[in-house]
Amino acid sequence: MIRISRRSFIKSLIVAAGLYIIAGSLDGYDDVEVVSLDLNLGKSVVFLPDIHVHSVGERDYVVDLVRRLNPDILILGGDTWDPRTRGLKVIGDLLSKLKAYSRHNVIVLGNHEYNADASRRIPLKDALSLAEDMGYIVLRDDKITLEGLIVAGVDWRSDPRDYADVARMIGEADILVSHSPDVFPHATSQQSLVLAGHTHGGQMCLPGSRSILTNSKYGYTWGLYTQGTRAMYVSRGLGEMIPPRLFCRRQAVKIAWPPTPPKY
Repeated sequence: MIRISRRSFIKSLIVAAGLYIIAGSLDGYDDVEVVSLDLNLGKSVVFLPDIHVHSVGERDYVVDLVRRLNPDILILGGDTWDPRTRGLKVIGDLLSKLKAYSRHNVIVLGNHEYNADASRRIPLKDALSLAEDMGYIVLRDDKITLEGLIVAGVDWRSDPRDYADVARMIGEADILVSHSPDVFPHATSQQSLVLAGHTHGGQMCLPGSRSILTNSKYGYTWGLYTQGTRAMYVSRGLGEMIPPRLFCRRQAVKIAWPPTPPKY
């Protein structure tokens, strides 16, 4: 019988944990997965949650992605900044760069924009004034028609039960955007597509982006969920407040790219 000492066992665990962290943090480090949803909406929409920008130039890979996709409508799905963001200049730099490559720009808020305000790092009033002065549309329990599409955005709520009333109040929407996926059970039949983030796909996953944990109170992790005639896509997001991501590639969502014209 082979006996392993306690010290050897602990060393083996440390080595295994180190290999997991190294391999996991390198998995897709320089790559953003773009998920395509073909819903025949007739316009191109790009959804980017959880950017978590902290310094100027830090998330330029997101800017490059938007430049390549060149959407009609760009939606930032919450946690664009957080308490670690180093001032309004950082936010303004990112928003300015993104705006150059999209026709319409929408912001929905997540928990960390409110956390940054509560910690007095980034006053929410100042950040939203900056965004709106740049032409961004901030949706807080509201909706707007852009390019013929009704886009609605719900504000952050800690208790998922609190999404029920606002979902009914918003009514019809082609796209309902919520930072938290926990809005989905409360979405109505008039809201056929929900886009969400917040979970980071678990952030620390098993190989293949297989989630271990989630901060969704209803257990959503990432990917496509359906319920009756309604669907929700939860993106793994594009950044994080505290790195690293382990086996959890960054992810954006593009929707309804116009089909290629038929050849005659």
